[in-house]
Amino acid sequence: MKQNIMNNKKKRGMTLVELVIVLAIVAILASVALPSWNSQVQKMRRADARDTLILVQVEQVKYRADNGRYAPSMSALGLGTYNSSARDYYNVSIVSSSATTFVANAAPNANRGQDNDLCGTFAVDQSGPNESGVYAPISECW
Repeated sequence: MKQNIMNNKKKRGMTLVELVIVLAIVAILASVALPSWNSQVQKMRRADARDTLILVQVEQVKYRADNGRYAPSMSALGLGTYNSSARDYYNVSIVSSSATTFVANAAPNANRGQDNDLCGTFAVDQSGPNESGVYAPISECW
């Protein structure tokens, strides 16, 4: 009977060494997975910003068909209060507009997780994605 009680006590719980090994394995897995996770989250946020810019481009075409010129602001397009997850991470605005051209961009908001993104600011114009000057290159970021 005494030996039975001792065997049961030995089968309970983990030793300190086993616990340290488990924690080390979890730490290694986390150090490998976290950068990959962050990269995927940044890509998703970029996609939201690009989608919003494409929506702006479509709305600009509609606006021009009705008014003979491109809209000067997001609110003129009816997108002033447009709720998109891109707004949390990017400031989407119309930079310039005229009767024949427009440029809209999505610039990363400071301290929101995208401000250190290598792609930086996205832009579209009346022809589609714009990579001129400081805007994100199409081949790498779009």
